[in-house]
Amino acid sequence: MKSQKGITMVSLVITVIILIILSSIGITIGTNSISSSNDSKLTSELLMVQHAVLEQYTKFQTVKDKGILVGNKMQLTEVQAIAQELGITLVSIPDNYSNKDYYRLDKAALLEIGIKDTNDEYIINYVSGEVMNITQKTTSNNNALYVKGNSFYQ
Repeated sequence: MKSQKGITMVSLVITVIILIILSSIGITIGTNSISSSNDSKLTSELLMVQHAVLEQYTKFQTVKDKGILVGNKMQLTEVQAIAQELGITLVSIPDNYSNKDYYRLDKAALLEIGIKDTNDEYIINYVSGEVMNITQKTTSNNNALYVKGNSFYQ
């Protein structure tokens, strides 16, 4: 019996354990990479929406046509409740601005301002440049999908 050569049960178990460890490391790295990629996509989309919103407000300031400001107006209390849920503080807009409204942008409104290929909805303020994603709400690290923006009144 001793002259037969082959794999012992101990070496087989050690090999299987090493393979399990390596595969779990690979799965963890892959999962983190996918999560990071999704967060980058959401952040990029948030900034694209902000850019489009600021562009629309610039057009509005030029022609003074409120039809340019697309979206459904929202009650300030509703926006404040969402902001509180996300743990953010809304920008305070001076009283001399007549249009301090927040708007909800759905897919149709986003198409009007040039944003395609998104299923998310946003709350925006044209004056302050604030944009918050209300579909996803947060990144995988629980950071609010919110950007304050470049305010025209500052």
